[in-house]
Amino acid sequence: MPLLQLSNLNVTINTIDGPIQVVKDMGFSLEKGDRLGIVGESGCGKSITALALMSLLPEALLVTGEILLNNQNLLLLSKEEMCAVRGKNIGMIFQEPMTALNPVKSIGSQVAESLILHEKLTKAELKERTEELMNQVGLPVQRFSLKLYPHQLSGGQRQRVMIAMAIACKPDLLIADEPTTALDVTVQEQILELIEKLAEESGMALIIISHDLGVVAQTTEKVMVMYAGRVMERGKTIDVFRQMSHPYTHGLFAAIPKLGSSLTRERKRLHSIPGSVPDLRAKIKGCSFADRCPSASDQCRQDFPARKTIDSDHDVWCYHPVSVPKGNDDPAEN
Repeated sequence: MPLLQLSNLNVTINTIDGPIQVVKDMGFSLEKGDRLGIVGESGCGKSITALALMSLLPEALLVTGEILLNNQNLLLLSKEEMCAVRGKNIGMIFQEPMTALNPVKSIGSQVAESLILHEKLTKAELKERTEELMNQVGLPVQRFSLKLYPHQLSGGQRQRVMIAMAIACKPDLLIADEPTTALDVTVQEQILELIEKLAEESGMALIIISHDLGVVAQTTEKVMVMYAGRVMERGKTIDVFRQMSHPYTHGLFAAIPKLGSSLTRERKRLHSIPGSVPDLRAKIKGCSFADRCPSASDQCRQDFPARKTIDSDHDVWCYHPVSVPKGNDDPAEN
């Protein structure tokens, strides 16, 4: 059995205009040690999917389907049972550490919180383990006292505290939701290297959620492209990045500035995908990307396409998949 298996995951919110699906028919699986990237524009359902895995969505949102972790369906657990799983079996690095960390608690007490909840440690063992975690994420207690508060740290240092909290109980699965948001390039690189190193050393599975294709290329082996709550393309990262079979994936790559383009005499406008993400309240019968897609046909607007296999472990949900002509630069390298 896979470590994690999602089947027909749907997230729905009831509004005065009727039920709205924000995640639709999501499904994927992860083995221990796998590294998966989830990419897409803001509002496509990436973070909602992660919060559904953690059972941290507001009660107004209805989650249906199946989320199996170690063959246990998380959607059937009570709040108390889920608390025993969260932190111990699944860890999460949240998008913005300044809002995720408690401003009135010391960083030491926040790192130790999960250990107190899940591990039976003496006071001395708890202090030793907390210091070990701080050292592990590059915040040695000789320089960064456990009594410091979040506002006394930089953005990168706060993110390291978040990582220490997420890995405290050595979870089977680590979810990193936009872990490099608002960090400068140098610190981004350090944080990504740290997450990769920790995941590799412990053998935990890793899910990286990002809109940055470079981050995904650097850290993951598999990738899933989402749009308007649905998976549009998924497969091995190198295959998806090279072939870009869905027109939406192709559009995302076309919008990336190319190295050295600003140094050329002839400057060209960056490519952009026309239109905007559809309103979730819109009743779309077919493909949600059809109105922005240059290859859309009447069939695309009538029915959402079934899964089409491009290659081994590479699937796309599109009636008119595209491909990169042979001889083009490798987008993964660019």
